[in-house]
Amino acid sequence: MDKSYKKRFQIFSEFLSEPELVNYARKDGYNTFSRKRKMPLKDMLLCCLSKKGLTTAFELRNYFKDKGELPMALSVQGYLQQRKRLNPEVFPYLNRRYLMDFYHSEEPKLWKGYLLAAVDGSKAEVPNSKENRETFGNSGNQHSRTGQVRALVSGMYDILNHFYLDIEIEHISVSEIELAKRNLKHLREMKIRQPVLAVFDRGYPSIEFIDFLEMERIHYIIRLSSNDYKSEREQMQSEDEKVILKHSSARLQKIRQKHPERYEEMKRKEETIARILKSTLPSGNELVLMTNLPDTIAAEELADLYYQRWEIEKKYHTLKNKMKFESVTGKASVYVYQDFWSQVLVYNMIQDIRNSADEEAAEAGRKSRNKYLMHTNENTAIGLFKENMLKILLEPEEKKCIQKLNKLQKEMERYVLPIRELPGNERRKNISNKYKNNQKSSF
Repeated sequence: MDKSYKKRFQIFSEFLSEPELVNYARKDGYNTFSRKRKMPLKDMLLCCLSKKGLTTAFELRNYFKDKGELPMALSVQGYLQQRKRLNPEVFPYLNRRYLMDFYHSEEPKLWKGYLLAAVDGSKAEVPNSKENRETFGNSGNQHSRTGQVRALVSGMYDILNHFYLDIEIEHISVSEIELAKRNLKHLREMKIRQPVLAVFDRGYPSIEFIDFLEMERIHYIIRLSSNDYKSEREQMQSEDEKVILKHSSARLQKIRQKHPERYEEMKRKEETIARILKSTLPSGNELVLMTNLPDTIAAEELADLYYQRWEIEKKYHTLKNKMKFESVTGKASVYVYQDFWSQVLVYNMIQDIRNSADEEAAEAGRKSRNKYLMHTNENTAIGLFKENMLKILLEPEEKKCIQKLNKLQKEMERYVLPIRELPGNERRKNISNKYKNNQKSSF
């Protein structure tokens, strides 16, 4: 079986040395990375990607050690000053470049011809500094006037292929819907050719957002809360039917304030047609979904599809607790953007190898007649990749690079776990210790 990720790694490594990359790495108005320095652009990018949440001195030491250039050739102060001149947007650009090779091939797994993407927001901890409080805001409570500094992140995650397509980082007061729009607009930059089906939880069913999805030709499934479109739901004659959402003055009032340019458009349209589905959960609670998918797709299928949205919640856990996503290099806001976006790219590179390793692990499990389908241990895979990443990306010989990737994948396949379908219960708040025996760091 051809492992196309090996080709992607080689292309990625070569692109880090391309002169054109400097244009994306420079901030506007700066002439950075034009002179030969102790740590040129490729080294700067690789050092960001390979971070392990250690002190900056140790991050630099380990980088130069893996590169075979000890003693350390650059001071911590010089490195941090150079990092401040690095445009963080270079990492989303590299992420899109890396993923485009995959999505422009025949490899992506689809659901009935749709690329299945979950979009959701989360709060991420950032260093508590004056600059970060101004940039991202803080979540105060009754115990603290200033509170903890948190950034709002919005991710778009490919459920079936296990890649983060995009992550947006903003002030905590920004609307999750506005960030979701930015997530989805990045699909154009990647030139995704497959039709997209986006899955959302409660909190996204604004009539303006639904109209936006229709304009962008994105199919959607959105869970409704008890008060969403209540009048339309009360008039339904069945559990699954199309309804007319009137662009009433009351509904357009908020849009008039927030999006005056969209207000006139929606006023002219007068209405939006959507499909609403109702079902009862085992707990007795009602599950109500809204979609623009055709009636040919059964309501039961859409309910099952909605629950796959939980994958993005699990991957936020992976980023924060397994990859030390929130362990930021320094207190300046630019480090937050650099570290968050760089680790999303690293996650995708790890998952690219894991996708192949999981196929081999599943096949080996079938041959052994295991009761459950097997997959690789994610935490161990992250640790193995972090340990070997620089050795692979700094390897100049193609043949040796492939050998190292083969060895890494084989080692990932040694650490496998069964995939168990757990019963769906109501979510409970679990009070547990800070350091769990089954969630120790892999690096």
